[in-house]
Amino acid sequence: MKRFLCFSAFVLSFFSVHAQSQDIREEVQRLVQRVDSLEHELSYLNLTYELNTLNSDITIFADEVYTRFVAIKLDISNRNFNSELGDSYQQYYESCQNKKQSISELIEVKSLFFNLKVVTSSYSEDEVSMLKTRYNVINNAYDVLEHSMNLLRFIVDEYNRFL
Repeated sequence: MKRFLCFSAFVLSFFSVHAQSQDIREEVQRLVQRVDSLEHELSYLNLTYELNTLNSDITIFADEVYTRFVAIKLDISNRNFNSELGDSYQQYYESCQNKKQSISELIEVKSLFFNLKVVTSSYSEDEVSMLKTRYNVINNAYDVLEHSMNLLRFIVDEYNRFL
């Protein structure tokens, strides 16, 4: 009888340990799935942030260039002509050209990064669609920047013509 009780206790403890290890494996699996889900979400949010930041930077710069265009236009309207001011406007335009070139290169790098992330990550179709929409907004912002730069070039030339 003692042997039977000892054997029963051994079998019960064996099954108990086995059941606990199964529970632990299931819990580990749930945690791994949760971590994968969080990594996916973080990757998506990071890429969204990168695209939004680039768009904001381009938009702010385009607005700054357009504001300078308006200021120079007001100087022309008020007949405020000064050769030093004309030189500073020319230098400002050239610095804006350099910054625009840097932004263009940054867009190329972000485009490569964007394409790699979309290809290597397992984003859903909706997520990819949203990311592509955000990326296309960057192209529109860059077009606005180019338009503002063209206006600035025109008005700087116009200002220098009056000198």
